[in-house]
Amino acid sequence: MRAELQQNYDVLIVGGGMVGATLGCALAANPATAQLSVLIVDTQPSPSVDTAAPTHLSFDSRSTALSAASRNLLEAFDLWGAVQEGASPIQRIHVSDQGRFGRTTLDREEFSESALGYVVENAVFGSALATRLDSLAQCSVCAPATVQSAVPIESGMRVELQQDSSEQLSIVETKLLVIAEGGRSSLCEQLGIARTSHDYGQHALIANVALSRPHEGVAYERFTNTGPLALLPLLPVEGESRASLVWTLAAEEAQAISELKDEQLLARLQEKFGWRLGRFVRIGARAIYPLRLQLAQEQIRPHTVLLGNVAHTLHPVAGQGMNLSLRDIDALVKELAAAVNSESVASHDIGSMALLQRYVDQRQGDQGLMVAATDGLTKLFSSDAQAKVWLRKAGLLSIELLPTLKTRFGTRAMGFD
Repeated sequence: MRAELQQNYDVLIVGGGMVGATLGCALAANPATAQLSVLIVDTQPSPSVDTAAPTHLSFDSRSTALSAASRNLLEAFDLWGAVQEGASPIQRIHVSDQGRFGRTTLDREEFSESALGYVVENAVFGSALATRLDSLAQCSVCAPATVQSAVPIESGMRVELQQDSSEQLSIVETKLLVIAEGGRSSLCEQLGIARTSHDYGQHALIANVALSRPHEGVAYERFTNTGPLALLPLLPVEGESRASLVWTLAAEEAQAISELKDEQLLARLQEKFGWRLGRFVRIGARAIYPLRLQLAQEQIRPHTVLLGNVAHTLHPVAGQGMNLSLRDIDALVKELAAAVNSESVASHDIGSMALLQRYVDQRQGDQGLMVAATDGLTKLFSSDAQAKVWLRKAGLLSIELLPTLKTRFGTRAMGFD
């Protein structure tokens, strides 16, 4: 999609994936920020609205775990109505430690919620975003295109774009540059924004599996000696019960396991997980990713902010990455809205360092907690050290037996804390 580029935009979003596109929709949904002009630039072609909506879900559709609080945010962004068509509700969460005593369960009825969370098909999420963006007069999409450079100027950032295969560069200016490119950002490298990285020595094997019995909306997080193994409930395809598998493996065994024949891999999975979901009937297309904790050393600069994985890439344990990004989006939009509504002319600069610093200060606690929680859980539950084994037993039993602790744990799991 080639946008008819203007010379100036209020907000320029680099990256049209789930985070960048959601930000565009969130800006349009807020009455104050709906008046801002927005340009989204992405290296991948944008799906046309006519073909964006899937006529049916495929067995191998990838998915994203969303908390109950994230559902509320998507409702506020005018997205949930379309997204929920591909959402499988999580009625119960079951957490256990393989081969050891101690487990905890959370049930939606304990918290008077219709669901603890949802597992959303990415195809449906993407379709909802594409359709919504296409309907927004103030939001344009330029794709495929790449950002060649971004240079600070007095009023914001001057950005050079190259559309598709065109040799001619387009120059636009923006008051606020949002970098939401994902885990690897060439633009961040160009701007000298460094990131710290910790390699967990683990890989995640991701695939969908068919089950011999209905999952009944239960999400399982089973900790093994190589790391967490999650099975999340998906909508059935042609009557076949499905679950999304995220299996954390030691780096040295990940490739060998991923290359096993289907029946061999399913046998290994059955051995690790057990029979709570019956027999694993088949497994779909596989993907394998190295796992790292990566944090941007700077989330903001004057007229520049980082969102999504480029700001913080977490371990997938507990599936908190997108949920954290949605809360970041909500906080940023509210700060921008406050600036637009301000009676002070000086406060109208939506890219000012003062505004962006308020955003970072507000988000620091939640981001720090999520980083510490996912990192700590990974290290605690990926070890057979006796002290950590006993700590895991005590922790799971405490959550199960102490109502106050269980309430706090469940509230955090749903994103309401």
